[in-house]
Amino acid sequence: MKSKWSILYGALLACSLALTGCGGGGGGGDDDDAGGITGSLTETNYAEVADDVVVSVIGRSQQFSVVPFGVQGSQGPGAGPVDVTRRIVEEAIQAMRSKGRVQAFAISESTRACDESGTWKEVTYEQSADDVTPGDYLELRYDDCSNAVGHLLKGRVKVTLDSFKETGDSIEYEATTVYEGFSLTMNTIELTLDGTVKTKTWETPDEWGMVVRFNVDVTDDGKRFRWKHELSFRSSAEDGELSLGGTAVVDGASYGLRQHEPFTSEGAGAVDVVDRSGRYVRITLSDADRKIVYEFFHAGNDTPVGTTTRDADDLFASVYL
Repeated sequence: MKSKWSILYGALLACSLALTGCGGGGGGGDDDDAGGITGSLTETNYAEVADDVVVSVIGRSQQFSVVPFGVQGSQGPGAGPVDVTRRIVEEAIQAMRSKGRVQAFAISESTRACDESGTWKEVTYEQSADDVTPGDYLELRYDDCSNAVGHLLKGRVKVTLDSFKETGDSIEYEATTVYEGFSLTMNTIELTLDGTVKTKTWETPDEWGMVVRFNVDVTDDGKRFRWKHELSFRSSAEDGELSLGGTAVVDGASYGLRQHEPFTSEGAGAVDVVDRSGRYVRITLSDADRKIVYEFFHAGNDTPVGTTTRDADDLFASVYL
């Protein structure tokens, strides 16, 4: 039987998902919680801001399930903040459910050697001897932990269960994941995370969904981002959707994210990036011609005052190649 470590370790380091669609019910997130809107869009900077949102937010969010426009390098998609968090949370919940419980309010610790070098330490807390309970947590601390295929883990990650409900074939839970100096290196690409991620996940016989709210500093392949936005996913046998909400941070300035048309599993969709005065740039992805179109609007006006077209392969290459 696989140990809890082998399940969680292997799932985290695999990190390339086989989902056919992901989606959301509309994003959202209020501006006060997300830090407010401070950015200003102009006819000279809107395309540059949109470029950053495409690369740092849209591209790395869609790593979660599908490669937009079929753009994929020889190494395949890297492990982004969304897919790493999803894997960690799901496997932590699985570990909490499968762990043999001895007594209530128990804290247990164990330290083990990694496959190649380094060590990892697991800390668990259980409030009930009978079943998973809100307040239970699983914490992993990695000290230069290297596995047999050369993946390297450092730092600390802690998953705390906030709510849990299971009825028949349906399950719903909320969790808080805290990253502290956490880094994952695979295929020579290093991802680092510092901060907090709130997740809500549900699964029924007909649908799977997840809402993820980030407040983390991210370094991905040497590029630094501030993730302070919300993503919503929905996937069923028929379709899948992804929506964005909250804010995107570009060069220290915050812009609102407003989904105009949810992104489909094929990559098509549109999102508005809104500044503090209500001006916005609409980013439209169209899988048919592999182009991304930016349209810049003044507040209250439905006629664009500026239009820019980008090649999808060029922009997404920095994410997937």
